[in-house]
Amino acid sequence: MSDHSTFYKIRRKGQVLANRLTSYEFMSKVYYYIKFKKVLNLKNPSTFNEKIQWLKLRNFPYNQLVIDCTDKYEVRDYVENHGGKKYLNKLIGVWDSWEDVNWEELPNKFALKCTHGCGYNIIANDKSILNKQEVEKNIKKWMSEDFSLFNAEQHYTSIKPRIICEEHLGEDIIDYKFFCYNGKPLFFYMAQGFGHGKNERMAFYNLDGSKAPFKRKDYKEFSDEVKQPENLDEMIKISENLSKEFPFVRVDFFEVNKEVIFSEMTFTPGGGLMTIEPNEYDQIWGEWLNLESVM
Repeated sequence: MSDHSTFYKIRRKGQVLANRLTSYEFMSKVYYYIKFKKVLNLKNPSTFNEKIQWLKLRNFPYNQLVIDCTDKYEVRDYVENHGGKKYLNKLIGVWDSWEDVNWEELPNKFALKCTHGCGYNIIANDKSILNKQEVEKNIKKWMSEDFSLFNAEQHYTSIKPRIICEEHLGEDIIDYKFFCYNGKPLFFYMAQGFGHGKNERMAFYNLDGSKAPFKRKDYKEFSDEVKQPENLDEMIKISENLSKEFPFVRVDFFEVNKEVIFSEMTFTPGGGLMTIEPNEYDQIWGEWLNLESVM
């Protein structure tokens, strides 16, 4: 076991214990201060990260639509009901526990996910060489976890843990993630390598495909110019349709064989702890996020 893996496991256990002994709000303030070296302002939030923190504490845990759209299975109904059925990846199966999964009936390539958190994914490029025991160990561990306790994202605790299997879309494909404010996508970022644990890279773009004047401090950008998605206009249109009921949501897609595939909807990117550079864009993004409809 690597030192990094050991530290990660110790940190996660510490986060769970601390959250259980205190509260979501207390731990949010602690994480925010550690990250930004300043006190979290929940009375009058102004920056993007402050407003995400406010939403995750004051609105999202009590908003059933947010909870359903965070759920990687339930969100499929929302997308279908908003005219997006053709963008959904093929669903192979959904189960309440690992014991319900028939391993032999799974195809040779698939994507296995738990519905109640982030990073709970197993991408099988070749089932014949996949360690079934290791998959079972990971799935059972994830199914037993309350994801909300790791970064004080309370709305995750209301999601029923389930396992879904979707069609395999390819190896190391690019994510297209659209930041939508009060129903309007304003910019997006492309990301690759996430979930594989290596060579993670990303970059922000304006809706016309030009490079945006900001970035994440904690991730490397692409070293070369990256080709824009062929269906960029279509992704923008879908994002607008799916986001119109929320003050903020990030809508994610893949593009496979020139077709748009819906990925997920994320309401608390980075847990409300995104390090944006230059720093003033935290304030600028915050000005775009209007909380009047939910305050």
